[in-house]
Amino acid sequence: MYTQLIYFIIVLLLFSLQPPSNPRVKAGPVDLSYILVLFFLFAAFCRTSFRGIVHQASRSAFPSTISFSYYRLLARLNIMAIAWLFLYLYVFNFRLYLRVIPGFEKSSTIAGLTGLLIYMIHLCVIWYYSHPAYQVMHDSRASRSSYVRAQFSFAAVILAPWLLISSVTDLLQLVKTPAFIASETGQFLVVLMALFAFVLFGPWLMVRLWRCEPLAPDYVNVELQQYCKEHNFRVGGFLLWPLFGGEMITAAIVGILPGLRYILMTSGLLNLLDLSELKAVVAHEMGHVRKKHLLLFIGLFMFFIFVVYGISDMLMLLALSNRTILNWALSPVEGPYLVSLLSSIPLIILMVLFFRFVFGFFLRNSERQADLFALELLGTPYPLVSSFEKIARHSGKIADLPNWHHYSIRQRIDFLFAAFENRDLIRKHNIKLYGSALAFTALSGLLLFAGVGTDRSALAKGWRTEIQLGILEREIAKNPEDVELQAVYGGVLFETARYSEAESVLSAALTLDPNNATLLNNLAWLYATTPEPFRNPSEALALAYRAAELKPEPHVLDTLAEALYINGRYEEALAAINAAIAKGGRDRDHFLKQREKFERALRGRV
Repeated sequence: MYTQLIYFIIVLLLFSLQPPSNPRVKAGPVDLSYILVLFFLFAAFCRTSFRGIVHQASRSAFPSTISFSYYRLLARLNIMAIAWLFLYLYVFNFRLYLRVIPGFEKSSTIAGLTGLLIYMIHLCVIWYYSHPAYQVMHDSRASRSSYVRAQFSFAAVILAPWLLISSVTDLLQLVKTPAFIASETGQFLVVLMALFAFVLFGPWLMVRLWRCEPLAPDYVNVELQQYCKEHNFRVGGFLLWPLFGGEMITAAIVGILPGLRYILMTSGLLNLLDLSELKAVVAHEMGHVRKKHLLLFIGLFMFFIFVVYGISDMLMLLALSNRTILNWALSPVEGPYLVSLLSSIPLIILMVLFFRFVFGFFLRNSERQADLFALELLGTPYPLVSSFEKIARHSGKIADLPNWHHYSIRQRIDFLFAAFENRDLIRKHNIKLYGSALAFTALSGLLLFAGVGTDRSALAKGWRTEIQLGILEREIAKNPEDVELQAVYGGVLFETARYSEAESVLSAALTLDPNNATLLNNLAWLYATTPEPFRNPSEALALAYRAAELKPEPHVLDTLAEALYINGRYEEALAAINAAIAKGGRDRDHFLKQREKFERALRGRV
C-alpha cells in the first residue's frame, strides 16, 4: 500500500505541476499516434513479462524465487507506467488532448483525477496480465475480472485523503473567503485541517468503500472481542476484509477514535490461523495504536512538507541562476515545460528519498515495535511467530522476501526470539525509534530554518540578481535600441559591484539617448558612490544636474544631493535632500539618513 501511495503522489505531481497548455497550439494526430503505440508496447511488455513468470513456475522453480521475481516485476512495471506518463506529457504533448475535459486547466482536482485515471488504466493492464502468475503463486480461484476489480478498489481507497483535501481547496477558490484563508498560511491550515478530519473520520468511509462486513458472531469473534476488553482496548468492531476475494492473508487496523477504530481481517487469514495466533495478530495491531504510530507517521509527513516548502524556492532559484537553464526557461515554447520540470523533478526526488529511506525506516521499526508490544502482552513469541510462518508458507514461501517498509518475516521472527531471550532489546528498540523521531524533527527544523535563512541571505540575493540580469540581457538582445532596459541593466550591474560593466552599459546607452533622465541619474550615482578608479565627483555632479532638470523626482534629487556632497557643497546638498523629502516617496527613511549625514558634514566644516 505504501509503495502504491508513493506512485500516486508522483503522478499527481506530474499532472498538477505541469503548466497550462498554450490555447493557440492545436493537438495533432501525430503525437496521439505515438502515445497509442507506446501504450500498446507497454501492454505487450506486461503480457510477455508475466508469461515468463508463469513459465518459470511451470519449471518447478522454488516458490520463493517466483515470489521475488513476481513482486520485483510489479515494482518495475509501476515505475515504467509512470515513465510512460512522463513521456506522454513532456514529449508528446498529451495535455493538449486532455484540455477538452471541462475544468482540466483550472481545477487541480480534475487534473489530478485525470492523471490518476490514466495511470490506473496502465495499472489495470498490469493487473490483467499478472493474474495468471498470481493464481500460480497463491493457488487462487479468483477470476481475472474480480482480481482486477479488487486491485482497483483497494488502490482507489488510498486516494480518498487526497481527493478530500484537493476538493476542499478547489471549492474554497470558488467562494469568497477571508483574506487569511486565501493566503499560503491559510491554505496550508485548511489542508492540515482536512487531513486531520480524514484521519479521524475517514476510517468510517474506508471500510465501506472496501465493502467490509462485521465478522460472523461466532466463537472466534466473541473471543477476540473479549480479548480486547481484557486489555482495555476499544474498537468499533472486527470486520471481514474482502481483499482480493478474501484470499490475501493479511490484517490491518484503521482509525484513531475508539468508536471508529476497526480491525480488518481477510477470510484467508481467519481460515489459516488458530485462535491463539489470531489473538497474537490482534495484539500486534493493538501495538500500533498504543505506540501512536499513525500520529507518528502524520507528524513525519507534515515535517517533510514543511521542509520541502522551505527549500523548494531555493532549489528553483539555484537552478535558474544558471544562465543556460534560464535561457531554456525563458523560451516561449519549451520554457513553461522546463519550469514545470524544475519544479516537479526535485520534489519527486525528495519525496522518493523521504519515503524510501526515512519513512521506510520508521515503518519498519514501527512494525517491529508492534511485534515487541505483542511479545510483552502475550509473554511469549510463539503464537506470533507461528502466524508469521504460516503466512510466509501460504503466500509463496516469502519468509526472506525483502521489503522496504517491513523487515522480512525471517528478520521479524529472529528479532522476536532475541528479544524474548534479552528483554533489554525492547527498551533499546524503543529508544532507537523515538530517538530517531526526535532527531528527524530536529533536523527538519534546522533544514527549515536554513531554507528560510537562505531565502533572505546574500547568496539568494545573488541568485535573484543573476536571474534578473539574464532576463534583461535576453530582452536587450531582442530590443538593442531600448535605452530604458539598458538603464535598468546598468543599475543591476552596479548593485552587484560590476562597476566597469555598469559604466560601459550606461555610457553606451547615453550616446543613444543623451537626454534620458534615468540613464543620467544612474550614471551620476555610479560616479558619486563607487570607489576609485570609477569615482568621478565632477562628472557625477554634471550628470546629476542634467537629470534633475529633466526629471526632478525624489530619487533624482537624492542623487543630486549626493553629488553635491562629494564635491564639498554641503549646504546645497542639504537643500536638495530637503526638496526630495518634501516631494515624499517610499525612500523617506533613506532621505532622512542622508540629511543627517549632510548636517553632520556641515557642522563639522563650521
